[in-house]
Amino acid sequence: MRRTSRTFVVGLVLALGLVAGCSAAAPPASEQSAAPSSASGATIDNCGVQVPTDTPPARIFAAFHNGVEAVYALGQGDKLVGAAYLDNPILSEFAAQFRPEAQQPTYYPEEYPSREEVLRLDPDFVVSGFTGAFTTEGLGTRSELEGIDIGSYLFSQYCPTADGEGQSSLAANDVSFDSVYGDLADLGQVLGATTRAGALVAEMKQTVADTEDRLAGVTEKPRVAMINRPGGGEIRVFGTEDVATTIIEAAGGVQAFDIPGRLTRIGTEELVRQNPDVIVVPACCGADVGPEGAQSVIDGIKADPALANVPAVRDGRIYATTFAEITPGVRNADAVADLARQLHPDKF
Repeated sequence: MRRTSRTFVVGLVLALGLVAGCSAAAPPASEQSAAPSSASGATIDNCGVQVPTDTPPARIFAAFHNGVEAVYALGQGDKLVGAAYLDNPILSEFAAQFRPEAQQPTYYPEEYPSREEVLRLDPDFVVSGFTGAFTTEGLGTRSELEGIDIGSYLFSQYCPTADGEGQSSLAANDVSFDSVYGDLADLGQVLGATTRAGALVAEMKQTVADTEDRLAGVTEKPRVAMINRPGGGEIRVFGTEDVATTIIEAAGGVQAFDIPGRLTRIGTEELVRQNPDVIVVPACCGADVGPEGAQSVIDGIKADPALANVPAVRDGRIYATTFAEITPGVRNADAVADLARQLHPDKF
């Protein structure tokens, strides 16, 4: 991975800012060049961008919870110069390394910081769990970053239709566990942690397989709605184009909402109509927000008279989880095991 001097990076920040302020439009994403091959020609394809694998990065910036934890899980936490936007507390096994109070790494709690701020950290690689980081309005498109010698990796369930497009323009992506495993294996190859990645993926597969063994012979599968209700307002349901559905099905449930998309706004009447047996509420967002952060939403659901006869509400089958569990990443296998215990306690 080529290195860029801090002076050049900061100077280029100003240049990018001037370009962004001009009226001339940037070239279409389809005309922007993908990251060039490494000197040895060894690359992996990530959302249409060829990411070199010959020289591991030395200074990593990670955006979003799944991106941050993947770097730690692959044994590369000592290379993190910055991290942004944890949805929940970081896994306990990484807590000793994640010390934002000591600027190890520099942490931005609310959202990913400005492009200028990230470049001041002088990273040579950016790992992002969501598409939104790689836009002209965000940290820059991946082509723009490559132009200043900063490589990048994006979790493939959030591949956009074109470089620089945001989350509203997701491609038709694979939301299976194979996609999660593939991301961790590929990222391990890029970060120089192939052996660690292989062991991590093998452990996750074993957890899922053990859960499937426990559920063998189960025929009664509850219909599960995984929902979010920020501030007690509109209900948002995780649809079939999100790994949440994969987790529900692997845990011995059935997705109650057979609708496309990741998060879809629905009305109370639609939740009543779908009549789920179980409701799961992921808590979000903040490095100190655990499952208890879902309690206000759960209380609101229980108190809503319109939902009183929904089986999940009537039978008291509303469970809390965390957003980190149901975001593509290292927690997904444990999320399956945890949900399976809730759906089929007699099997555990």
